[in-house]
Amino acid sequence: MRYEPLPPKFHAAARSKLEEAIGPEAIAIIDTSDVIMRSADAEYPFRPDSNFYYLTGIAEPEAVLVLVPGHSNPEARQLLFVSGTNDFVGTWEGERLTPRQAEKLSGIKTVMPLSDLPRLLNRLLERYHTVYLNADESLDSHQSSPATRRARELRRRAPLHQLRSALPQLNHHRQIKDPAEIEQIRRAVATTKAGLERAWLAMSPGLPEYALEAELTAEYLRHGATGHAFTPIVAAGRNATIIHYMKNDAPLGDHDLVLFDTGAEMGWYASDISRVAPVSGRFTKRQRDTYEALRRAQLAGIARCKPGESIVSVDNHMREVLTEEIKKLGLKGPLFNYYPGHISHQMGLDAHDNSDFRAPLEPGMVITCEPGLYLKTEGIGVRLEDDLLITTGGCEVISRDIPSDPDQLEELLSKSAKS
Repeated sequence: MRYEPLPPKFHAAARSKLEEAIGPEAIAIIDTSDVIMRSADAEYPFRPDSNFYYLTGIAEPEAVLVLVPGHSNPEARQLLFVSGTNDFVGTWEGERLTPRQAEKLSGIKTVMPLSDLPRLLNRLLERYHTVYLNADESLDSHQSSPATRRARELRRRAPLHQLRSALPQLNHHRQIKDPAEIEQIRRAVATTKAGLERAWLAMSPGLPEYALEAELTAEYLRHGATGHAFTPIVAAGRNATIIHYMKNDAPLGDHDLVLFDTGAEMGWYASDISRVAPVSGRFTKRQRDTYEALRRAQLAGIARCKPGESIVSVDNHMREVLTEEIKKLGLKGPLFNYYPGHISHQMGLDAHDNSDFRAPLEPGMVITCEPGLYLKTEGIGVRLEDDLLITTGGCEVISRDIPSDPDQLEELLSKSAKS
């Protein structure tokens, strides 16, 4: 296995929270993701549904979790269904989990063949008339998934049953990270640090942006990452003023700044880091002035990241600081021209975990702090993003070892020139 799995007791605790939330008169049916076709008969690499993985620790397709909190038999309250290995799967994909292996990963004692699910659901639907699914709150998303297809099927089969989304409860539960989750995020951040430093030392004029993306990818995989947490941004020069630029195909200019927005995914947990580095190894005066103005705003924002604040209140404070900073830079017009509606977010199994930006921050939350300044007419785009753990007294910058001080960056980049 590429990564250290979370302990079964973590997934068991997550299931207990959901069972308590839905109560003894309801059941929950939690599906994992589809295998997504890329083109013709080629598939994208499989990525489990985040909520399914959170509850089970199972990272393979064709699996379903059923929770029946009110069942009289304790061993029938948590049921895991896996597809197992048939001749076709064994020949083309290799072995899937056995029931014993699935039990060991999930901590669920009752693991059954997926083929048994329809018969069991028929019995459960006779007894329970409220069903929670991991489909969105409308239960009617246009995006096809096992959960939305199940919602449509249940509406047809059991039109008088109450179908509800389990996502509000799961999103709430996932906000506060367990120590085991935090350790997985730390591994992801450490891997991102290794990838960024490798990419920085590879920079040279004329090199295409995608060559730096390749350096990131190689280092992430070398460290056992499950991949990128999201499509990386490697944006040189004017491209860095495009917030979600992802072509990554332009050559690096001699005096360009390169904006990296990237994160390794370790054990399905994300990291999300933004850094800016000069191709020449040295910032020009205007680049450094812009960079340091942004860094002051970010440091002010990080200082405000503590219990009781919110992502919105932190962002508003950084905007106040940036409003003064752009005046010092001689820039005209409102801040929105230079810092559009881009905001920090919670992070965990997804780079952008679902969350209420106005909700008070609490100890155990992991968030990003990511202001940016985009001077389109000057071809200067800077964004600094760090991953923070909210603590009782403030926050811990998990990504503090990834250099953002301009002097430290220039010192690190000088190694490339000497090598």
